[in-house]
Amino acid sequence: MDKLANMQAFAAVGQTGSFAEAARKLNLANSVVSKRVKDLEDYLQTQLFTRTTRKVSLTDNGYSYLEYVRKFLDELEEVETRLRKNTETPIGTIRLAAPLTFGVQYLGRSLARFLNEYPEVEIKTFLSDRQIDLIDEGYDLAIRAGPLKDSSLITKKLIDCRRVVCATPAYFAKHGKPETPKDLKNHNCLSYLNMADGKVWPFLVNGNRTWQAVSGNFSANNGDLLHESALSGCGITLLPTFIVGDSLVDGKLETALEDYEETDFNIYAIYQHNRHLSIKTRSLIDHLAQYFRDINAVN
Repeated sequence: MDKLANMQAFAAVGQTGSFAEAARKLNLANSVVSKRVKDLEDYLQTQLFTRTTRKVSLTDNGYSYLEYVRKFLDELEEVETRLRKNTETPIGTIRLAAPLTFGVQYLGRSLARFLNEYPEVEIKTFLSDRQIDLIDEGYDLAIRAGPLKDSSLITKKLIDCRRVVCATPAYFAKHGKPETPKDLKNHNCLSYLNMADGKVWPFLVNGNRTWQAVSGNFSANNGDLLHESALSGCGITLLPTFIVGDSLVDGKLETALEDYEETDFNIYAIYQHNRHLSIKTRSLIDHLAQYFRDINAVN
């Protein structure tokens, strides 16, 4: 069995959703592609696709396997290209995930500079406030705001950041400014749904991380929306400075509970533990770290 050929056939079908399209892409007969996928399924002793007369779809096992196969084939192509060209220059595709607002505000220019320097790299960037799974979803690199949970992933801090409690001066004038996290029970809290369903906010009390229950009449899974709601004066919110920083500088928002802020809320690059981290990914991580040190944008 030619396992590599079978994996290439499987990846082509998985990415196109069609045996016929995969055959055209690989310049092979349909029957050859079908046999290679069947041989791979027999070898793995699992079904990779659900086949009907109208549709071909990945099974759960097929979806998981496709992410590993795609990554393996991409890295193999990168190594082969580098060997043919006898170069250590970054080459190949990087799949990058990042938070929506941070990505829109800060990634475009930094990634453009990287691609100008390394034109043989392709970066596929996916922006979402959902916390993605690098391994299961096949990403090479993710950017996240911390603190981070313990995991087998490797982290590199890109830049310091803060997550601050804030509201408009008019809101604080009308409702008072909280002096301790417990005072938040008397406020309309605009909460981020991706953080403990928006029901509790994290603070440092006597050096220990604690969670304060909050309530309010508005919550969302996007920080920009919460920012705009806070600017309208309808409540108090907890957001990172890369979202509310400009509003704090120009006085549209004021902070509260500064003495209880987390001290480890930073921006990190996260990647899989790998003794042989690809040159393209390592180069991008180093570039981002240097870029954010230079602009010092989100403090």
